[in-house]
Amino acid sequence: MNTTNSVDINGEKIRTVREEKGLTQLYLATVVGVTTDTISRWENRRYPSIKLDNARKLAEALEIPLEELLETPSPDGSDAEENGQEPPPHLFSSFCIHRKRLGLLLAAALVVGAATAAALLWLNRPDLRATRIMPRHTAPNLPFPVVIRINGPVEFHGTLLVREELEGDGDATGPLEEGQPKQFGKNPRWIGRMDNGKAVFLYLVTPGKKVKPEDKLTFSGDIITREGQMIGESINGPEQVIVTGYHWADTDQDYVISDGEILSAFETYALPGNSTINLSALEELWLAGRYTWNKRSLAFEPAPATGKE
Repeated sequence: MNTTNSVDINGEKIRTVREEKGLTQLYLATVVGVTTDTISRWENRRYPSIKLDNARKLAEALEIPLEELLETPSPDGSDAEENGQEPPPHLFSSFCIHRKRLGLLLAAALVVGAATAAALLWLNRPDLRATRIMPRHTAPNLPFPVVIRINGPVEFHGTLLVREELEGDGDATGPLEEGQPKQFGKNPRWIGRMDNGKAVFLYLVTPGKKVKPEDKLTFSGDIITREGQMIGESINGPEQVIVTGYHWADTDQDYVISDGEILSAFETYALPGNSTINLSALEELWLAGRYTWNKRSLAFEPAPATGKE
């Protein structure tokens, strides 16, 4: 039974939506601010009633309206039936009417509260600008970097949640954790804070080995800055990477990594203290002067200079 500060949630709905969106219990726990054990208890209905604030955070993390998480009330008169008694007709009718009115009042209060909260969030939202930076092209099985740069007021020190979505034959990975890259799949996520008005999130995307020339990988995303925010500020910048037979750093596509191209790659994607990207293989191609594509290994290899311009 819930109170004015709590709501009854549908644990099965939480699990179903989470699995459909490919989210982990750890991700939900991080966004809501609870432990993974708590998420498990919610899904298994060991805690059928939770705080309204946590329910709102949970709905935001699952990207669905709060109403879809609420438990459907049992049919009118079920309490009396459980006790094995048939309530008098006039009492039963009065009970149903008052119960229905109470339900309407609670629903109206939730709607008004949500609208008020949304208005306050809109008025008090920080002026943040998020930009996606990535190469125009890549090759099959060749990881390429994606950088999300966020700029805003120096005085803003709130927590950020960056949400990216990837469409196409490819998977995303993040920084190393215990020697292994963090696996994002199609949904790169990052939680962090602004530092002196700036924040940056870097991840890698590896196209599938069977992608074909002219296939495309498409990106979209937003940033969440406040509790209760369902739709975040959109991330601007390029939205597609085309699959070609050239290295992503070879911007003029001439099978040569020039001095200017490798400088640009390092300045753009080599972030201090970030272990996500390793540019040593790119450096080998640059030192060789030219490179070729090995169809068997699905990799670029250094090639000796031909002496021809």
